[in-house]
Formats: sequence, structure tokens, C-alpha cells
Amino acid sequence: MFLKRYMALILVFLMLLTSVIGFSASCSPSTNTLNVFAAAGAKPALDEIAQKYEELHGTIIEITYGGGGEVLNQMVLSESGDVYIAPEQSFMVTAASKGAVDTLTIESIAYMIPVIAVQKGNPHDIVSLADLARPGIRVGITRAETTLLGKYAPEIFSKAGLAEDIGNNIVTESVRPDSLLTALVMGQVDAGIIWHFYQFQVPDDIEVIFLQPEQLTGIGEMQIALTSYCQNGGLAREFIYFVTSAEGKEIFQKYGYFTDTGEVSQYWQ
Repeated sequence: MFLKRYMALILVFLMLLTSVIGFSASCSPSTNTLNVFAAAGAKPALDEIAQKYEELHGTIIEITYGGGGEVLNQMVLSESGDVYIAPEQSFMVTAASKGAVDTLTIESIAYMIPVIAVQKGNPHDIVSLADLARPGIRVGITRAETTLLGKYAPEIFSKAGLAEDIGNNIVTESVRPDSLLTALVMGQVDAGIIWHFYQFQVPDDIEVIFLQPEQLTGIGEMQIALTSYCQNGGLAREFIYFVTSAEGKEIFQKYGYFTDTGEVSQYWQ
């Protein structure tokens, strides 16, 4: 009887030990990898920031890109990820309402302006929203359920009183802004509503037309936060600090993003 009780106690101890070890392995502060879920709009600058951070600190940064809502859903469903980067505050509000982020760690990174983008040389002489309503002009936008741009584009058209006319010319709704950029470069659309900074990515292929501030219905305020899931909070906070530092913002500026509200006020009020 004593032996059976002794063996039972050992079994319980081993089960508890296994549980503790398993928990420690998945949440251990010694892990050197950070998983980031990020809006596709952050990719050009974030790739360089991640590379520089890895070189400086030896931390491995693994990034999953997609539309703001798309990557948020992936993160919530998988209950994983250390850092979330949203293209605009409404996605961060949604993340907070789902309990997916630590609201005390939310920081603004950069600002993005919706613009009309056309092929280099502007072969169709598009200079305004009204030109997007001309017969035969192929217009591309992004999906509202996966990107902020997809929400803004119809609002912009509607505000200009051109929702129906431009709507008749929409030939594609891309899942991500960078997919729409590819369609424009490949000549599959004549114009699209994208973020202003994409011109810095492919300056030889496209040019952009800024709208008047009163024509816009919003801009993209990219934000970053620590997620609420099992993670290395110390490393994640250090990475967030680096991204939002002067050095991090300088990299965002290099790729055409606005990081100062003074710059933004020229295009959005």
C-alpha cells in the first residue's frame, strides 16, 4: 500500500514538473525570438528595422504581414504573437476590445495618406477624383474587411458625390495595398487608391496625386503594441522602444512615411 501511494505521489510530481517545464519553455524570458503580426503597410520600413535590431541585439524577429484586420484575426485565432502593428487606430481599438493587446503599451509610429496612384507618366491624364469616373478608366481599391484603405476609398468617392460613377469603373478589390500596387505596376488597373509612401518603393513605375484635405475621410495612423499572449515581455518592450525611437522613425521617414504631425497637417486636418 505504501509503495502504491509513493508511486502515485511520484507520478503526480512528474506531471506537475512536466507542466511547469512546458509552460516555461513556451513563455521563457530566455527565448530569443519575437513574433510580430504587422500591417502590410509597414513592410518596407519594418523589414529594415527588424534587420538592424537583429544585428544589434541578436534577437530573431519573425514577421507575419497582411491587412490590418487580416493579421489581427490570425493573431487572435492562434492566440500567439508578441507584438501587433496596426495600420490605423481603429484596428488597435478592435484589438483592445478583443483583449489581444496591452493598451498601456500602445504607441504611434507613422502616418499614411490615401492618394490616387497612376502609372509613371500618367498616360490617362488623371489629376482628380472626377477623372476616376471617366468611361473606360479601370480603378482598383482594397477590401474594407481587410484594409483601412478599403474603408476610406468608398467614403472618399461618396464624399465627392462620385460613388456610383467611380464604382462602375472598379475592376479589382485587392486584399492588401501592396497587391494593388502590383496590379497598377503591371498595367492591370489605370489608377488606384493607395498610401502615399508607395511612391518611394517604386518611383520609376508610379506617381501619386494628393487629394485636398477636405476630400479625405481619414488617414492611417500606424500603431504598435505588446500583445496579451504568452511572450517575452521584456524583449517585446525593447523592440517597441526601438521601433518608436528617433532611429526607428528615421527609417520610416527614409521610406516615405510621415512621422511628424506637422507634416501630416498639410494633407489632413
